[in-house]
Amino acid sequence: MKRRYLIILLGVALAFNACNDWLDVSPRSEIRESELFLSEDGYKHALTGAYILIAQQQLYGKNASMYIPEALSRHWTTSETTSELYRLMNYEYTYSNVESLTSNLWLNYYKVIAQLNNILENIETSDVKFQYNNDRLIKGEALGLRAFLHLEVLRLFGPVPDIAQQGDIAIPYVTELTKDPNKLLSISYSEVLKLIEADLNAAEKLLEIDPLIINTNWLLNRDEDRTEENYPKDSWQLFRQARFNYYAVLGTKARFYHWAGNKPQAAEYAKKVIEAVNDNDNDSPKFTLANETSYSDDNKNMVMYSEHLFGIQNSNLRSIISPLFIDASASLTQAQNSINTAYEISVNPDDIRRPSRYWEYKSGYQTNMFFLKYSGTEAVPSNNRVPLLRLSELYLILIEDLSLEEAKPYFSAYRTSRSMNISVEETSFVDENARLSRLEKEYRKEFYGEGQMFFFYKKHNYESFTWPAAFTVPANGYVIPKPKSQLKFE
Repeated sequence: MKRRYLIILLGVALAFNACNDWLDVSPRSEIRESELFLSEDGYKHALTGAYILIAQQQLYGKNASMYIPEALSRHWTTSETTSELYRLMNYEYTYSNVESLTSNLWLNYYKVIAQLNNILENIETSDVKFQYNNDRLIKGEALGLRAFLHLEVLRLFGPVPDIAQQGDIAIPYVTELTKDPNKLLSISYSEVLKLIEADLNAAEKLLEIDPLIINTNWLLNRDEDRTEENYPKDSWQLFRQARFNYYAVLGTKARFYHWAGNKPQAAEYAKKVIEAVNDNDNDSPKFTLANETSYSDDNKNMVMYSEHLFGIQNSNLRSIISPLFIDASASLTQAQNSINTAYEISVNPDDIRRPSRYWEYKSGYQTNMFFLKYSGTEAVPSNNRVPLLRLSELYLILIEDLSLEEAKPYFSAYRTSRSMNISVEETSFVDENARLSRLEKEYRKEFYGEGQMFFFYKKHNYESFTWPAAFTVPANGYVIPKPKSQLKFE
């Protein structure tokens, strides 16, 4: 392959050097691109590089999960009125630190997308002989992940979906490595939706051979579950929950159609995941909602790994979250009385997500509580993992998008798994307002620290919040501004 320089002009003219001398797969595994795509292992390394980038703190290791969208949902508290966190919580997007933070978020999304496009461009014309359908898996994962990331950018930087016009200018949808600026411009909302759907459709078709479809034991990947019969011929095909697998595609389709307002399609794909079974295990459910039993490991499985359709693993996560949640001077906390209200402890004292399990009060540090979801030790399964798409989200999509009567069985299953009081179920489906009120409470409890609350607010265009205190969302606050250099470029 001829060495070349390609400039990706998104944002601040991001120079992505994947096609220069070195492709940044990881500090321990740097391979010249002229050699990288000459072997199956090279493609595997390149795709692994994309996952590594996604897991860094610039994206889901911090900023795109537990920090930026959670601050915009006002899930954290601070008295430092000049801090980045305070400004972000108040939607002060023009504040220098906040502007830099959101611009870097944008750029890091498109950096990963560029890496995926590099893989897809090369695999289309590759002479490499892949084994065990790995070419289909690599291409399917890359296409699905490209759609997933563009959807995330759209949800953050695009218009409010329920009031968006099809012709509204949204975001760029980048499908190739190019120096042509016309291919890096933001396109209309309807065009972005069509391209996301096309990539997801292609990924779904390619990943129909995903080994995760037939084998139950490749979910948790416990050594004691493996036998000669169920162990794959290529160990690279293990750990499918940490890769963009077939069910991640289906779950993303449910999220996508829900966001776009296509309730029948959203429900259809949510059901496909919920109803998926293991052919080799007496048709047992492929994924199950976490429950009280799932917390048997010293109450530390708080990321509910059994529900993960897709999540990231970052071996450095502990060092990232320590100053945020663990250290005595942790910056991301919340007032104890607000937490008790959010988790409805007077109504649901046995909820498996209850404050005494998810939060810790440290004596001597005022009345704030410290968040525990991502804490633990190296010995517990939840450590170093951040969920990006969970089974519970699909239940909540069904609860919202089906009729009141059709939604009840799904809420009943969800409520039971979380050990909530039955009175909650009895009052949640009186009318649409009651249902929306219940969903707001559940999104907060369920996805605290994961970033989904902001998208719930944006989807429904809430004009104000009542928790943890009254707050009016500024005009156009739900649309994070694109980087100035992107706007100038456009």
